[in-house]
Amino acid sequence: MRATAVALAEREWAVKPKVRSLSVAAHWLTEGDCRLDATFYGDEAIAARRVVDESGFEYRSIGDRAVTREIFNLNRFRRIYTADPTKGWPYLSASEVMMFRPKSDRWIARDEAPDHADRHFAKEGWLLVTSSGVVGRCILATKRIERFFLTHDLLRIVPTLPAGYLYAYLSSSIGQALMAKEQYGMTVTHLEPHHVARLPVPLLPEQVQRKIHEEINRAYGLRDEANQLLDQADELLHRELGLAAFDESQVPYIGRANSAPSPRKLKAFAVKASELAGRLDVSFHLPTAKACIAQMGKGKYPLIPLGDIASRIFIPPRFKRIYVAREHGIPFLRPSDITMMKPCDLKYLSRGATDALEQLMLRVGDIMVTTDGTVGRTGVVPKQLEGWSGSNNIARIVYGVEDNRNGYVAALLMTSYGFHQLTREIYGAVVDHLEEEHIAAVLLPDAPLGTQRTIGTQVVQAFEKKEQANEIENKAIAWLENTLRHRGPIARQGNVDAPEKC
Repeated sequence: MRATAVALAEREWAVKPKVRSLSVAAHWLTEGDCRLDATFYGDEAIAARRVVDESGFEYRSIGDRAVTREIFNLNRFRRIYTADPTKGWPYLSASEVMMFRPKSDRWIARDEAPDHADRHFAKEGWLLVTSSGVVGRCILATKRIERFFLTHDLLRIVPTLPAGYLYAYLSSSIGQALMAKEQYGMTVTHLEPHHVARLPVPLLPEQVQRKIHEEINRAYGLRDEANQLLDQADELLHRELGLAAFDESQVPYIGRANSAPSPRKLKAFAVKASELAGRLDVSFHLPTAKACIAQMGKGKYPLIPLGDIASRIFIPPRFKRIYVAREHGIPFLRPSDITMMKPCDLKYLSRGATDALEQLMLRVGDIMVTTDGTVGRTGVVPKQLEGWSGSNNIARIVYGVEDNRNGYVAALLMTSYGFHQLTREIYGAVVDHLEEEHIAAVLLPDAPLGTQRTIGTQVVQAFEKKEQANEIENKAIAWLENTLRHRGPIARQGNVDAPEKC
């Protein structure tokens, strides 16, 4: 007896999704969680399991003590924040944990924290896996993450195997397919510890595990170096420009005391009729941007509009996205990818069927600013992304590419002084937007070219290190996948050696 399930196939070419049928053994329906959803029996997950079974390597479940010491999640809790950082812990959501530069302007009140608050802090070497919404995305916890109070929407995995090896496996297409198979829920999908605990992990030779672990650690080390460079550039920028770090207490709301702002206090302000500039939306008139500009005006250098120094500021035209298989397309960078540690679910645009493809191409050294949705996120195009395409929701600023002065502008835009100027110009009811003229109007200190180069070089190097890390990690994961998919017969003969380079 066999049961038939129906699933939607992921399109490989630019065609409408087609219905695909598949068959499963009837006894599968009564095993485990007694699942009747078709995706649980999808051929991607079955194919991934077949790769593990036929690889020729011994495997254990992730919950086995030989693989992990502990897998756990935490109870949902009511988030009660404090405006005083000395009385709270900086808080990160699941999506914020996945960011290249995780930051927080929210502090969980220590007096109102949930039971076992210490369990919300990850330790270096743990694996963190998203367990709600988009599930199965992984990161390896580093020292930089240890100080944050983390959401309950992350599974914590304490590995026994080399952490980098287990991370590479779960991040591979094989591990991702097996975790996607286990998710449940209609509107919001979820993943539980017991779902992950029963997934199989192939045990490659110890020297291979160690090599992959070392490559993953090398990638994360480069990311740490990149973050340190950006931290140093930010500190140098404020010092060289004579600017203190901006904070909300400097915004002149009506009736504000000199103390830290209270989240329950009404933020009221007045606007002169002569300053309306044809805009009646409150966000445009928030005094935050004015306070930023006033503070910059007290610095060492006069202010100048970005449009006066940039060679070009442009936003590519809208276009119809036609995605194709990797071997037939061009990598497509989305706005959300700029802030993430690395692009997730990378898509590829058709070379022949994409209008205005030339205008979408990324040029090395261009400054990127997101203009739609989440507005004002900034990055620099490193040489590793040459040949990629980028969304029309990413503006490009061309300035000082030849001597890294572009990094100075990017560093300024990444501070509160630049970010608040960008976001004040947002318009749109449902989806936020920015235009070229809004970016061109941003004011920045006209620092000497030498100062710009010194600051900018650190920023450019940081984004290059970030992409170097992604290349190293992707090669290690690809080597692991290829070993499992193509070297089963060799493995069964006991002839698998550690690679010289992943």
